Amino acid sequence: MNRFTQAIDKVQDTVTEIGARTMLATVNTAGKVMKTRLGKAVFAVPAAMAACTVTASAAGEGGDATAQGMIDGIMGILGPGVIGLGTLVAIVGGIQTGVGFKDDNADGKTRGFQTLIGGAIIAAVGALVPDSISLGG
Repeated sequence: MNRFTQAIDKVQDTVTEIGARTMLATVNTAGKVMKTRLGKAVFAVPAAMAACTVTASAAGEGGDATAQGMIDGIMGILGPGVIGLGTLVAIVGGIQTGVGFKDDNADGKTRGFQTLIGGAIIAAVGALVPDSISLGG
C-alpha cells in the first residue's frame, strides 16, 4: 500500500509541475503578444465583445420576486452609502477651502470649492438614484 501511495504522490507532483510550467509558458507568451498592437487587439476585442453580450434583467410583473427584492435591497444599501461618501467628500472640500483662505492661496480655495461641490453632487445622486431605479414597485 505504501508503494501505491508513493506512486500516486509522484504522479500528482509530476502533473502539478507540468501544469505550472505550461501556465508559465502561456503567461509569458501572452505577455509577448500583448506588446504588439495586433496582440492587444486579439486579446482586447473578444473581451470587449463578450462584455457587450452580457444580459442583465430583472423580473417584471408576475416575475421572480426574489430578484426584485435583491435589487431593491442592493439599492437600499448603496443609496445611504453614496450619500455618506458625498457628505465626506463635501466635508473634505470645506476643510480644503478653509485652509485655502487661511493661507490666502487662490488655488487651494478653488480646489476646495470644487471638492465641496463635487461632494454635494455625489450626495444628491445617492439620494435620487435609488428612488428612481427601484424595481420592486
